[in-house]
Amino acid sequence: MFVRSMLACACVFALTAPTVAVGAGLAFAKVSTQVVSFPAGDPSSAISVGTLTDTLSGMDFDPAAQVLWAINFTGQTLGTVNQSTAAYTPTVALQGGCCITAFTIDPVDGTFYVSKTDALIYSLDQVSGQTTVRGYGALAGDVISALAADCSGHLFALAGTNLYQAHLGVDNPALIGSPGFAGPTNLEFDNQTGILYAWFLPTGGGNTTSTHVVIDVATGHGTATAQGDGRYRMAIRSECSIFANGFDA
Repeated sequence: MFVRSMLACACVFALTAPTVAVGAGLAFAKVSTQVVSFPAGDPSSAISVGTLTDTLSGMDFDPAAQVLWAINFTGQTLGTVNQSTAAYTPTVALQGGCCITAFTIDPVDGTFYVSKTDALIYSLDQVSGQTTVRGYGALAGDVISALAADCSGHLFALAGTNLYQAHLGVDNPALIGSPGFAGPTNLEFDNQTGILYAWFLPTGGGNTTSTHVVIDVATGHGTATAQGDGRYRMAIRSECSIFANGFDA
């Protein structure tokens, strides 16, 4: 077992499945009072970017993989996180009541999607801060805790112990399967590799230790790869490939 204590952050990682492929993008995560960065899929290599004491409900990059957007739970705002200093800059106050619990950005068309302690998915207007219901992302009665969109226009939601694919405006959400973990706090694609990553809190809740998981999009099955102290909100800086062969030129 490999254990590493990260400089300037009280995070401890234990790799448990080193055979799982590491992604191509650079991940940024808010954990405890720190923003950290690491190669996607390898949180054991995390380094501190800076201090951010506000609580975030989610982070994600714009389609160009340049701007790191975040939902600030503490201030109830949408804003950006500086990738060099971790400083948060609010851009608009959130409208329509508290509280957003999940956030993702479509990596192709740039639509901001959120969820609010229910099974619905909303679009978020980044100028006005208003949200609009777009459809169900999970079965009625479930609570969506994490969202992710891939480069093919597919939108996925984690609710409880289940992974769903949403079909907004077309059909009901489809249950894909269970990753085998509960308490999801994050769901994120590495757009360069197509690998779907997630973070889960331990059974029974709390913020003490989280499990980093790779999820099979076809079956929903999850493979644990590492553990880290704290609750994770993660975004991966990677663009979608323009061509089907995976190359941009």
